[in-house]
Amino acid sequence: MTIRILLFDTQGQLLSNGDASLMGQYDPEQHLIWIDINGPNNRAFFQNNPQFGVDNLDFDDAHRERHPPQIESYRDHDYLLTHELMERESYLLLERSHLLMHVNQQFLITQHLASSTSVNAIIEQLLNEHAVEPANMSTICFSIMRQIVTDYLAVMLALEERLNDIEDEIFNASTDDLLAELMAYSSKLQKAKRSFGYHEELLQQLLNDTPQHIQFDYSQLSYLYNQFERLSSRASLYQGLVSNLINGFISVSAHKTNRVMMTLTLVTAIFLPLTVIAGIYGMNFEHMPELTWAYGYYAILIIMALIVVSGLWIAKLKRWF
Repeated sequence: MTIRILLFDTQGQLLSNGDASLMGQYDPEQHLIWIDINGPNNRAFFQNNPQFGVDNLDFDDAHRERHPPQIESYRDHDYLLTHELMERESYLLLERSHLLMHVNQQFLITQHLASSTSVNAIIEQLLNEHAVEPANMSTICFSIMRQIVTDYLAVMLALEERLNDIEDEIFNASTDDLLAELMAYSSKLQKAKRSFGYHEELLQQLLNDTPQHIQFDYSQLSYLYNQFERLSSRASLYQGLVSNLINGFISVSAHKTNRVMMTLTLVTAIFLPLTVIAGIYGMNFEHMPELTWAYGYYAILIIMALIVVSGLWIAKLKRWF
């Protein structure tokens, strides 16, 4: 578990960037603070810093596998739970993780079990800019939410390109790997669609009832709501495309199987008479006149050849191959 702290003055200028030792410099009357906790629930930290009023139970409850995004208001701060991508590049997986944010005007506490791509991006941005404008921790909270949306959109666009590639690859596929990949996308898109829907409901709630401590203005909330609505629409669109690709793959595979079966049937139909002839003259009865005919061997070969040629000619006329 690691703790990273960014300390700002009341004007939003970045003063220090470091670990938990910066808590010794923190004065709530003179500073704004962002505390990022990466790892398991750090009960000791919050017990030593009760001024934040963070409930440890929120962390344990939020990391239930199917826990939806939510917002809760406490006396001193608002608690916001959201879903973010674990890795922006892993669009083949669309794996999500939980990000908890405890926020008011003076402090922001983010908690996550694994490394957070959105948090890391905003920290890097603040280190480059050396300030947060306007000087309010809700500004950072909004930046994180906007980064989450940006990552989701980038991944969904990359997924669209991959689905377009799969559409071209289906006809040349020789294994079931593409089908397995498409089935995985179908499941992940369903989960992502559900998560986007939860975010829509959450933001609609914020639009109708502004929270006490998170200072998002109407334009910011509208932007986030519209983006998650767009993501939800894209997830539905891609899910339909994946279903069509799965059906297309199955149809192409069935067609290939039918062609193989037709070829095997054709070969069987042509060579079955030859097998009958070979079986008759392989019985070795004593009184078989053809066996003593000097040209019997050549005659049978010619008959067999005519049967094969006739079978192939008929199959060609009927366009069986």
